[in-house]
Amino acid sequence: MATPPAPKRPTALITGASSGIGEALAHACARAGFNLVLVARSEAKLASLARQLAREHGIQARAAPADLAQDGAAQQLAAKMQRARRPIDLLVNNAGVL
Repeated sequence: MATPPAPKRPTALITGASSGIGEALAHACARAGFNLVLVARSEAKLASLARQLAREHGIQARAAPADLAQDGAAQQLAAKMQRARRPIDLLVNNAGVL
């Protein structure tokens, strides 16, 4: 008898995830068992955080660097997720402009 597949984890996309509240929300979502798509301008910080959260929580975490203040950036990110067939179950729209 075959073992049924493990249930698919939901995916949370978190903007502004490289520091502050966004980073704290990324940790909370990882602890809750979400796979993550982390979005912010800093690719190096995002990649480091994604590796850390994946290692600590056994989830999938991907860095998706983007400057969402730029015209069309949100649409490009949405299209990228669609092309990758990565549905987003939870959006945490925490990006801000200084």
